[in-house]
Amino acid sequence: MGTAAVIGTGMARFDRKSTAEDVSAGIDLEGRTAVVTGANAGIGLETARVLASRGARVVMACRDLGKAADARSRLVRESGGELDEGAFELRALDLASLDSVRSFAAALAAEERPVHLLVNNAGIMIPDRRETSDGFEAHFGTNHLGHFLLTLSLLDNLRAGAPARVINVASEAMQMSGLTEELDDLNWERKKWRGWQAYGSSKLMNLMFTRALHRRVCGEGIVSNALHPGIVRTELARSQPWPFLFLGLLAWPWMKEVGAGAATSVYLATASELESEGGGYFADCAPTRAPALAGREDLQERLWQLSAELTGVFDPPAAQTSEGTP
Repeated sequence: MGTAAVIGTGMARFDRKSTAEDVSAGIDLEGRTAVVTGANAGIGLETARVLASRGARVVMACRDLGKAADARSRLVRESGGELDEGAFELRALDLASLDSVRSFAAALAAEERPVHLLVNNAGIMIPDRRETSDGFEAHFGTNHLGHFLLTLSLLDNLRAGAPARVINVASEAMQMSGLTEELDDLNWERKKWRGWQAYGSSKLMNLMFTRALHRRVCGEGIVSNALHPGIVRTELARSQPWPFLFLGLLAWPWMKEVGAGAATSVYLATASELESEGGGYFADCAPTRAPALAGREDLQERLWQLSAELTGVFDPPAAQTSEGTP
């Protein structure tokens, strides 16, 4: 049964005003481990909080452990006794460093920890061209390659946790992607760098990766889906120039609160109807359309191979299909 089989199911139950609390009401995650990247702020923090409130042990994978510790303390303090620090585990993870990603994954692998939920939430959106410690354009290296390496490095943990789910936070900003079917110059070394296109391209890659991953692991009890959280009141755009921030202030009343922004992530992590459904792209807890390039299996596979080469990661074979993903 494909993703199309559940179209309308989530929409009938939830909408853009639904919160992460709403979509996970009655869900019991006791005994399950969730890894959430970028869990110290914004929708990552809310995702971590709600999953923990449903019984999961949440690994808060964050670049700054000091900020993560402060965020954990705030969650515990504001929970009214519902949560304690034992519900959260702090681990250092810098997605802009492949060595940091490898160290994080190796520690979990050494402990033979089953991972039931992997929420690839962290991301950057910056106005100037920067590079990761490995020399990749920052959006490409952090938003895509970092999560690509992390996910593949945790496959054994996910297999041990099956049925398991991988949730990739993409964005409708993928509509502004600079990607072409040639997948040329992913690192922005020859063409003129444009911030919005670089960010949008990394988000389109998140979805292409989601679909290529699903073909590889769906037979092993691992489901992979991607989502657009909506325009949410978070700090993601804090580095943007003042004209953009001014427009953001004007749009503030129409933006989602963080609880609604985390809803689709939590829905994909917990909804029973998605236990075996993957390769989808969701917004407001319902399937939504994506750019045509995202449905091209040949491009998904080419991006996968390029990413595997750049990160030096083991490449599990893809299942063969005859059609692209809608």
